[in-house]
Amino acid sequence: MTQHDQLHRYLFENYAVRGELVTVSETLEQILANHTYPQPVKTVLAELLVATSLLTATLKFAGDITVQLQGGWPFTAGGDQRQ
Repeated sequence: MTQHDQLHRYLFENYAVRGELVTVSETLEQILANHTYPQPVKTVLAELLVATSLLTATLKFAGDITVQLQGGWPFTAGGDQRQ
């Protein structure tokens, strides 16, 4: 069963709680089908896709959003995992 990308907002007014639930299965499957990333890269890519979806749903602007990552990740640019 193919899942479609979805974003649901929810609000509990009596408790001053709000949030969003996002599913990006379809887009993630399309991205991963074109590349042979190791599992750590797939995990970070999925987290980045969810974070970007939530961020763009919250911001009100016309345009594109670009995300760049830097830092001491547990894998190298070639996809090898660091020890």
